[in-house]
Amino acid sequence: MIPQYYEFSNKTKILSGFQALEKIPFELNERGKSRPLIICQRENIDKGTQRMLIKAMEGSELIKGVIFLYRRPIDDECLTQGISEFKSNECDSIITLGDDSAFELGNSMRIKLEQERDANNEITFIAVPTACSGAEITGDADIVVTDPKLALNLSVRDTVLSALDIICHGVEAYTSARKNPVSDAYAFSAIKLTAESLPVIIKKCRDKKARNSLSNGAILSGMGFLNTRGGISHAIAKGLTECCNVSHTEAVSVILPHCLEHNMIKNDEYYGELLLPLKGPDVYSETPKHERGRKFRKAIRNMIQEFHLKLDIPVCLSEIGVKRTDFDKISECCLTNEYLADYSEEVSKEDIINILNLAY
Repeated sequence: MIPQYYEFSNKTKILSGFQALEKIPFELNERGKSRPLIICQRENIDKGTQRMLIKAMEGSELIKGVIFLYRRPIDDECLTQGISEFKSNECDSIITLGDDSAFELGNSMRIKLEQERDANNEITFIAVPTACSGAEITGDADIVVTDPKLALNLSVRDTVLSALDIICHGVEAYTSARKNPVSDAYAFSAIKLTAESLPVIIKKCRDKKARNSLSNGAILSGMGFLNTRGGISHAIAKGLTECCNVSHTEAVSVILPHCLEHNMIKNDEYYGELLLPLKGPDVYSETPKHERGRKFRKAIRNMIQEFHLKLDIPVCLSEIGVKRTDFDKISECCLTNEYLADYSEEVSKEDIINILNLAY
């Protein structure tokens, strides 16, 4: 059903596919930029990935990048240090290479620096996600670059965790109170691309076509998700990350099946529609309409259980160090989370604790 009114926005230019990295110098030159600060996380950055980016810019004599290696957490001290590096090296643009923490730092730096500069001297901000779930990255950067070679060294386990996050973004966008025809199209396509590419990557981890497909799934799910404001799965995952230092993707793998069950009555029809991109036309057509929603939920649960057995993907909170004594703190954090802004009357503290208990 089309809402009476909706908004959908995405200002980001996307460079996606083979040799996408090599397009960065052209984009910088087009904007009159020549000295980017390249932001990488010191602890986790893959040196090979870093070299790929530098090599991609070596062909242009006009581009001279400066590397800034940061350490977590992304606090005021880290932000101040990054801004100091930007100014002392006379940089004019920012490239983030890595996960959402690199993006968070780069975006904060860009905002802070532009507040100090005149309106005609904007900073170009390019995000280069290295994991497949760079969904939170779309929407704020001027350019997002996804190149399949960046993820070739990503382990199968990390790839699967990223893929589950992409699916979660797609599900929450498709079932959101703010859903609309545009976000539906993005979410539907994201789940389809992810479901089709994941089995190929599991068999052949360095398959470039499948990696490219999964990266595009991440972009699409990110666009849909950012325009629909998320839901209970991401609210709880964020609470687990902030309160228990759990990785976001592992939190999603544990929480997602229980959140689907919690919303089963409300979202049964939408889940049924999503069975098509997840399992394909044959399974969809042979399943009676009234059973499709439940079959979708069961397929997600079975998928995660299979990955648990093969790749040690976590399926319960106790596996990732969460304690029952943390539940009160986590639930309080969730209730003030922006992901529940549209569901404040529907979701209670009791609901969140009940989901946490089932996931324990």
